[in-house]
This record gives sequence, structure tokens and C-alpha cells, in this order.
Amino acid sequence: MQPPYPAPVSEWHSDTYDAINPTRPELSQAGKPVIVTGAGQGIGQEIVKAFAQGGAKSIHILGRTERTLAETKQMVKGLYPDVVVEIHVVDIVDSMAVENAAKTIGLWDVFIANAGAISSPDLIEGSSVDEWWSLFEINIKGSYLLARALLPYKMPGGTIVGVSSGFAFLPASLPLLAKSSAYSISKMGTACFYEFLAAENPDLSVFVLHPGIVRTALYEKGELELETTLDTVQLPAHFSVWLASQEAKPLSGRFLFANWDVEELKTIVASRLKGNPVYLTTSLGGFPFAD
Repeated sequence: MQPPYPAPVSEWHSDTYDAINPTRPELSQAGKPVIVTGAGQGIGQEIVKAFAQGGAKSIHILGRTERTLAETKQMVKGLYPDVVVEIHVVDIVDSMAVENAAKTIGLWDVFIANAGAISSPDLIEGSSVDEWWSLFEINIKGSYLLARALLPYKMPGGTIVGVSSGFAFLPASLPLLAKSSAYSISKMGTACFYEFLAAENPDLSVFVLHPGIVRTALYEKGELELETTLDTVQLPAHFSVWLASQEAKPLSGRFLFANWDVEELKTIVASRLKGNPVYLTTSLGGFPFAD
């Protein structure tokens, strides 16, 4: 379908499709140890399933609730009994817990940083200080603590996918963002954080991902009743598997929408990156403002 919003591609997807199917031989995750945070439900749970479908050797799933992680593990083991799934009950803002989990996990090849949070909708003036600031603790500090703990165990040529949101780049004047300031601002910070990781770790492929608009518990809490076509949970899950393939490596360091057609990303978009180091990043448009 045609993109409903401005996009660098002409083809827009709301559901999975052949090019990102985890069973494609070119996307094989065979032999790879994978880490997925926020893996107990929603998009995270589907990402775990997608990497298992792609043949991952082992998948370490992180989250705060053991019950939901156990449900994810049971689901995956029922479908893909040969895949090893390890549960780690971790609050990503607890530095000691994160460091202990990293030591237990050891070497990894793919890290999908999916854990995140949204606050109840409210204007800044009437918002709860603790709830507003907690999003920065989870979305930004959590990303920092995870990366800091896990990077010493990275395997050469590995992949990091940081899940952000398209809300990070929408103008604050839009009505749909009127009560989502903490979410939008913290997700912009998340995107910028992973761009720094990409710059500091050229041996890795690092991406910032907008997962699309999926009806999850986060969507419901944020009361994101948007006038748009909702995306299936398989779309960002399968797109994440594609990001962990050789096909996506030329796009490292960029912010990508799961909706964007990967064939166009591999050709048209990848060619635009040459000579334009700020394309699809959080840079200020027009800088250095030459006439």
C-alpha cells in the first residue's frame, strides 16, 4: 500500500510479507544466541517467537514478571522444542540485576531492546512527577544500563535493535501528542542513544526501530486511539529478524520503520546513505544551514 505518512519508500506494510519471513534462508538465525527484553507479552513475545522460527540457538528473555516470561517460554517450546529459552527476571533500571543477568547470559549475537513504558495521558501541568520521570528511567536509563552491561559480551558482527517510536519525531503541536510528552521525549532520547552506540561500535549493526502501531497493553495504557490502520504484531517481530541479517547491515545507525519495504530499503534508501551521514538519524534538519 502507499505510505499514509511521509516515508523514504513507496511501499508501506501493515502485516508481515515474504521478504521478512523468518524462514527465509537468507534470514537464518541458526547458531545465534539472542537476547530480548520486554519479552513477556505483546511485541516482545512475538519477537521471541520469530527468532525461534528463524532457528536461533538460544533465546534469553528478560522482563519483570516471571509468570509472563514463563508463558512466553512455554509457547516457544511448544512450537520449537529445539530452541533453548532462558528466563531472566530483571527490572532494567536495576543496575545490579542487569549486570548479573549479563554475566549469566554471557556471549550474545543479537540483542533486541524492546522493554519500554508509556505514562497515562496527561498534560505537563497536571502530570505526576514520578510517573512522568519514570519513562526516562525506563526508556533511556534502562537502555544505558543494558548496553553497558551487555557490550563486554558482544560477538563480532552482532546486532542491536533499540525499539523507539515514531512519536519521537512527530511535531509537538499535533493533537494526538497533546498528553504524551514524556513518552515522545524519552523515545527521542532512546533513538539518539542507539545512534551513539552505532558510532561507538562499528563492529556491530545497530538500529533504531519504530515497531508500527500495534494494539498492545502499552497502546491501551497510552489511550492511543489513532485514526490509522493498525499493524499486526508479526510485522515488527519479523522485521527485527530481518534487521539481524546481512541484508540490513548497510543501514546500521539509522532509524527505521517496520512498515518500510525492505527491498526498497536495500536499494533506494541504502544508496541515499552514501555521502549523507545524517540521513534517517535524529540530526537537526538543514544543519549546518548553508544557503
